[in-house]
Amino acid sequence: MRTFLLVLHVLGAVVALGFSLSYAFWVRRGEADGVHGRAFALRTISWIDSHVTTPAFISQLVTGLLLVATIDWDLLRSAWLEVSLGIYVLLTVLAMTVYGPSFRRQREIAEAIAAGEGDEADYDTASTKATAWGAIVTVLTLVIVVLMVWKPALWN
Repeated sequence: MRTFLLVLHVLGAVVALGFSLSYAFWVRRGEADGVHGRAFALRTISWIDSHVTTPAFISQLVTGLLLVATIDWDLLRSAWLEVSLGIYVLLTVLAMTVYGPSFRRQREIAEAIAAGEGDEADYDTASTKATAWGAIVTVLTLVIVVLMVWKPALWN
């Protein structure tokens, strides 16, 4: 059972982080295809995020806690895991309260511009904000991955 949970946990990490890292490529590709391509790319990112990436991030918490339950609940007192869970909470709060709304605003403006409305300056501002918060969320995710992989070397 533990091996199965570990496979699910690692697979969830690969899916969540892999798709997250692809968002910048989607945006760049969409930008290269003009206002309609940009709007399509941002809609696609939204769909992938809500149907694949977010469920994968949620599965990380579930499979991680199930792994702890199969190993030893005292593992939750390990510094590397406490820090990882703290970052996970911070990451989730930032994604829900800052990055998500920023990205939705960017997408809405891109769709308005594609429909012949909207303003490029507003889009540039929204894009800059969403990109910055997206980078922060991604870096926090990478920190968690590092802590998960290198835990013995960091804290015993």
